[in-house]
Amino acid sequence: MSLGPVRWSVGLDDHVTCVAVHPDGSHVAAGSLGGDAVIVDALDGQVTAKLVAHPMGVLAAAWSPDGSVLATGGQDGVVRLSTADGGVVAEHTLGGWVERLAWSPHGVLAAAAGRVLHLVRADGTHVHAYPQVSSTVSAICWAGNGTRAGVASYGGLTWFDTDKLPNDAPTRVHGFKGSPLALVLSPTGKWACAGYQDASIHLWPLWSGDELTMSGYPAKIEHLAFRHDGRWLASACLEELTVWSFAGKGPKGTRPAAGTAHDGRITWVGWQPGRDVLATGGQDGRLVLWPSPASVDHPLEPIDVVDGDDVDGDGDEVATAAWTPDARGLVVGRHDGSVEFRPVA
Repeated sequence: MSLGPVRWSVGLDDHVTCVAVHPDGSHVAAGSLGGDAVIVDALDGQVTAKLVAHPMGVLAAAWSPDGSVLATGGQDGVVRLSTADGGVVAEHTLGGWVERLAWSPHGVLAAAAGRVLHLVRADGTHVHAYPQVSSTVSAICWAGNGTRAGVASYGGLTWFDTDKLPNDAPTRVHGFKGSPLALVLSPTGKWACAGYQDASIHLWPLWSGDELTMSGYPAKIEHLAFRHDGRWLASACLEELTVWSFAGKGPKGTRPAAGTAHDGRITWVGWQPGRDVLATGGQDGRLVLWPSPASVDHPLEPIDVVDGDDVDGDGDEVATAAWTPDARGLVVGRHDGSVEFRPVA
């Protein structure tokens, strides 16, 4: 298995901050720090819609589960819902940078602005704003059947039952003193895992059992990703990739498989949908494909490495990326403003 050559590439006005692939794989949305946002045809890369800009920068983009609307958030404090042809469904000024967006399976958008979690329906209706949490929300996830939203902030993970409004008191708080940078929920629904500024990964069992901390990393943990079946958790720290086993009772008392194939900090990690291959992108401009570990006792060895120098001759840093839903291609956003599509060969 390998990544093929670039099939198409489009350029934005500044470095790419987010890419989002439509649920049916037909379109790709991308936004930049310069504030522009576009929708392109996933087949040929033609720009099909230019969206209303977010002055000072687009920070997040996410398609609704049915693909009917695209949510974007920016430094202007606005969350905007747009159709695939660029029409505006609704927009709301939320009073703080809108850096985190996450749709529930039922089409309710969770949007974080500063210390506040907002709920917006796909039709554009602003449903609710929860009381402020302990600090700026750094990550959002949905748990269970999509009626419980979790937000990470300094001090831990706060859960809200979104189907019990107007009661907006937290349902549960998983406390941990530290600054979280990444948050993922196991596909099995058993674990919530956060990467921290203090060079640790903290795990909360949902909804019973002992909490765990995996420490000893040399730097902060910004990137985490579970495989589709929850069997493996990938984490990136500087240029090293580590993959923890969540078989049985979880990673307590175990060590991860580890490997290095980047010459700089890993900037993105993502498992191929429904498959056992992991992709990483790096500050060196490199894209690497990795297999699921055969055993934690053996080092990880790449399946394929695409050097940064192979990308338009400049090897520009990978800023973000996303797999297509059919697992047959990778959309990559770079710091030079380019958005490229690479098929899996």
